[in-house]
Amino acid sequence: MLLEQLNKVGLGVEYGKEVSDYFEDVGSNRAGVVLKDGSKHEADLVVAADGVRGASWSLIAGRPVPAKSSGDAIFRVAYPIAIALKDPVIAERFPLLEDGRPLAELWVGTDEEMSFAIQHPDTGTAEESWGHRVHPDEVLKYTATVEGWPEVANRVIKATPPDLLVDWKLMWRDPQPTWTSPGARVVQLGDAGHTFLPSSGNGATQAIEDAVSLAACISMARSNEDIPDATRVHNLLRFERVSFLQAFGIKNRAKHSSGTNSGGDAKRNVVHFGKWMVEHDPEEYALQNYQQALECLRSGLPFKNSNTPPGVEYRPWTIDGLLEAQEKGEPTVLDGDWD
Repeated sequence: MLLEQLNKVGLGVEYGKEVSDYFEDVGSNRAGVVLKDGSKHEADLVVAADGVRGASWSLIAGRPVPAKSSGDAIFRVAYPIAIALKDPVIAERFPLLEDGRPLAELWVGTDEEMSFAIQHPDTGTAEESWGHRVHPDEVLKYTATVEGWPEVANRVIKATPPDLLVDWKLMWRDPQPTWTSPGARVVQLGDAGHTFLPSSGNGATQAIEDAVSLAACISMARSNEDIPDATRVHNLLRFERVSFLQAFGIKNRAKHSSGTNSGGDAKRNVVHFGKWMVEHDPEEYALQNYQQALECLRSGLPFKNSNTPPGVEYRPWTIDGLLEAQEKGEPTVLDGDWD
């Protein structure tokens, strides 16, 4: 979908161009990237959307901001659904719908794929790499420890081609309030600025919201000289919302873990998505609040966001502090009516 849109607006994509560093020149109102081969590319604005291991933190924060292991990993795979349906038990349990589309339940496939994702404790063998493949037997070792795990799910795992399954290490990073470089000509987007756990159900969504918000803010810039204002306003409008949702993922991770092997109360482990999460329009929000947010940035006055849980006051947090407070039953950023 992204590639189709880029083609429509005439933007080309260059592949195999690994970015090793970012830079900006405030005097010339330019920024750029250094590629692994030493070549450079410059622009009025650079968007660093290169994930949790991106190279932009040295410029953004003046130092590396390393991500650390969450203690969990996730088995991930997608393979042709025809392979899975060769097993008669799978074919009976997951029959294709009348129009030929696959049945969607605990895992969701496209028209031509069977896929599954299983979060599990990281034993130290997982890696944050799409090239780290493991044999399906590794998944079966884990599912054997889960009480009540259905045999048909094991059959889906056994049908997986041995060279496709990824064991992805789940990383996280404490919330970082600043996603822009000192001159605000480089701005982070998605996991590059805010890592999410799968339990948040919001990682990809917030990257898309980032993109929409950033585009809306840039549309308010009257000239190249106003681009730094646009990226800083975007950062101000987005940080607290994203930080709340990062914490939400940690909260739901605890819920999932509490019922994984103990047959816990299913209702207790349901992930709740409040209206403030799913009904937010980041474009409208950016356009409506741009001028006020800009004035607050220029004057140093506080800006009150309204794209966060209603009635919940934001308070800064760290992962270790949040987990420790939860364990002690102390107040955290997660208190309040999130539904």
